[in-house]
Amino acid sequence: MSRFKAQQKRKAFSDIVVIVLFNILFWVFFRNKDLFELLQGYQLDILIPLVFTLLISLLYYSMRRWHESVKFTTFAERRVSTDALTKLYNRRALESKLLLEWQRFVRYKESFCLIMIHIDDLKLINNSFGYQEGDRIIIEVSEKLLRNTRKTDFCARWSGADFLIFCPVSELTPIIALAERLRADVYCLLKDGVELSVSLGVSQAEKHKSLDELLKKVELQLYKAKKTEGNCVVSAL
Repeated sequence: MSRFKAQQKRKAFSDIVVIVLFNILFWVFFRNKDLFELLQGYQLDILIPLVFTLLISLLYYSMRRWHESVKFTTFAERRVSTDALTKLYNRRALESKLLLEWQRFVRYKESFCLIMIHIDDLKLINNSFGYQEGDRIIIEVSEKLLRNTRKTDFCARWSGADFLIFCPVSELTPIIALAERLRADVYCLLKDGVELSVSLGVSQAEKHKSLDELLKKVELQLYKAKKTEGNCVVSAL
């Protein structure tokens, strides 16, 4: 954030330099004109170019500051809603999205599904290869989630080793197939016989149940998957 503000200050300074140079050039162009004589002789039409440059300078500076403020607002919003490590949505952002989607589901009955993912044995990976390697694996898993999901899906880092995927307008059976593809894509053998795998729980929104119940249900499916030694998908189907 401080780096972004520093960049804004540098850009503001460079804009002021551009404006000053721009106006100096016009004043040099009219250096042979005695402005006071022009005013006394009411030859104001000759002053119009100078006034015009000042107006252009003001407009340019205002537009640049507005553009920078929009960029800063967008940057701040993205920072608040994005996980710093993976660049996925963070938990807070996805919870807000889920709340809106739940209201849509209650009103229009457009069903949706959730996939909760846990990286198996991340603690073992950190202990074996270091936390830097563990972070790299978290980033790699997040990239695979984005690569395998639809453009309309929302992926978030839910907690340290957990992710949540929100799949709008979807049914359980194809989302289970999606979860299986994710599981297969992530699985690989790391050094020293350590495996990289994920456990996945899948659940679908249901009538007469709350959003909290849906989240608890998908957490329960994930818990069952983890208890079966991981690297599997469990759903309520």
